[in-house]
Amino acid sequence: MSEQGGSGVKPGNGGKGGKAPRAQGAAGEAGQQAAAGGPEQPASGRRGGEAQALGYEQRRGVRAGWGRYLVAPRPLGLLPVGVPPIETSALFTLLEEDPDVEPVAQLRPSRSRSLGAIAEPHPACPPVAVVAMPEERARALAGNPQVIVEINQPLSYTPTPSVGLSPVPVIDPMLVVALEEPEQLTLRVVGSDGEAVAGAHVWAIGTGSPVHGVTGTDGRATLTLATDTPETLQALYVRPVSGYWPARTGRPLPADSGQETVVEVQALSDTFEGFPGRALTGWGIQAMRLHQIPPTYRGHGIKIALMDSGVNTAHPDLKNSVKHGHDFTGAGNGTWGHDATGHGTRCAGIIAAADNNAGITGIAAEAEVHALKLFPGGHLSDLIEAVDYCITHDIDVAQLNLAYSTPSQLMAWKLADAHAAGTMIIAPAGDTAGPLTQPATLPGILAVGAIAHTGTHPASSPLTGGQPPWPGPYPAPFTPTAPGVDLVAPGAAVITTSLGDGYTVADGTAIAAAHVTGLAALLLAHHDHLRTQTMPRIPARADLLYTLLRTACRPLPDADPRQGAGIADAPTALGIPHAWQQDYRTEQMPAAARPSPS
Repeated sequence: MSEQGGSGVKPGNGGKGGKAPRAQGAAGEAGQQAAAGGPEQPASGRRGGEAQALGYEQRRGVRAGWGRYLVAPRPLGLLPVGVPPIETSALFTLLEEDPDVEPVAQLRPSRSRSLGAIAEPHPACPPVAVVAMPEERARALAGNPQVIVEINQPLSYTPTPSVGLSPVPVIDPMLVVALEEPEQLTLRVVGSDGEAVAGAHVWAIGTGSPVHGVTGTDGRATLTLATDTPETLQALYVRPVSGYWPARTGRPLPADSGQETVVEVQALSDTFEGFPGRALTGWGIQAMRLHQIPPTYRGHGIKIALMDSGVNTAHPDLKNSVKHGHDFTGAGNGTWGHDATGHGTRCAGIIAAADNNAGITGIAAEAEVHALKLFPGGHLSDLIEAVDYCITHDIDVAQLNLAYSTPSQLMAWKLADAHAAGTMIIAPAGDTAGPLTQPATLPGILAVGAIAHTGTHPASSPLTGGQPPWPGPYPAPFTPTAPGVDLVAPGAAVITTSLGDGYTVADGTAIAAAHVTGLAALLLAHHDHLRTQTMPRIPARADLLYTLLRTACRPLPDADPRQGAGIADAPTALGIPHAWQQDYRTEQMPAAARPSPS
């Protein structure tokens, strides 16, 4: 291959021949570990799906100070005039031979199992090499116009807005005035039923960074205050794992000096009589009028992928709903059935919890849910493979709950391939209270914002301070304010499945997205123009689903740019005859939360 481009850099020559401009995202990533799927199902993207050839499984240790990068041949249509393309095999061979590059894995799309092979035989995303190399080498390689170099970014949940009376978005540790001897704050979390609440997350908000602790079996937690005293704390936030509402207190001072602070959280059974033994129809189901569709409408035959932290498949409501999955973090065999955060389990319950006359019922009960575990430890390369899994397994709807900080052209192409194979991608807009996060900003991705509803939570809830003085729905305090939201759905004070075998209260735009994912599955299963028997998995099917969801929205009072087209409306989207539509069932909602019929 001849040298090309202004840098004079040739792939595989160690970066000799000139200083290249820095590529987008080509920054050091020292110490990061590339992630991989467990051996229970070979990931389709790795070297054509051949498990024995997986670079991840046989990788060498990455040298200290080297970063992880994605390298791919630049497609022909994006090359400068006169610059010839480089063959994938030639590029990968040069990377293998370069002493300053350590190959980790190769991501090659495979269409052998998929109907997507018929829909899109020529993928937009080229094969990708995952490599480790010094930042200087990455800069030099990125200067060659024949290749694309991106940092293998770690995946995370979306940034969250600051809280407290005087929020400081970023704390500079060099300016923090620390106590010579940190003070201790001991608190005890008890339920309104008198039980000690174990495993509850507690945050103390003061003038410095938030301090976090987890309660023990006795409901107690001791927080070490490095910059605050108990008197300067502004609030305590308590989030139980299950069974109770989250709570926010004012200044957490004990009644008597030297005594522990006691925080009481309200049991869900206090709000919803007989719950969880008695089935609950939540406010979100009613707000989207999902209770006004025939009870025979289920998600049977529809494949849904949930890209998150795994799913607690031991939960009684999910053990028969989530039977497929893959762990792309390399944690081990079958670990996709273990949820590292509870986040995936909360979304899975909204989508497909079993109808067993107790607890909650998923919007698309009986759908086939695939738990694609990408957190913690996942990177952009793992997300590329997870999207390829969706293509090769004929996934109908994929909910992508994780984000990355810098735009990625390779990821955009891979998501375009999923669309070409007829898979619809739904993403939370982000819990930023500001701009949308990646990948929700990409074309063709349905970006979902969150609404809350007055009166759906106790007075001690953190949401209380942000609700308007008038009754009804309103944009959740954390939903993005920037343009780009396609539609909104219930995403605050939603009751859903939790870790263990109980139920919890969930907030976030991912919770809202789960409502839309469930509705999308119902449309695919029952809409005359979307059923697979009527329309195959092709881009037009995904486009029609996107259009139906957006055009079937109800504008909310006091139109707000954060609401996009409005709230997704199930009877309208499904074309349900008016004879099936019933009045709102309000017996299980707090009085202030009862929506008016539309």
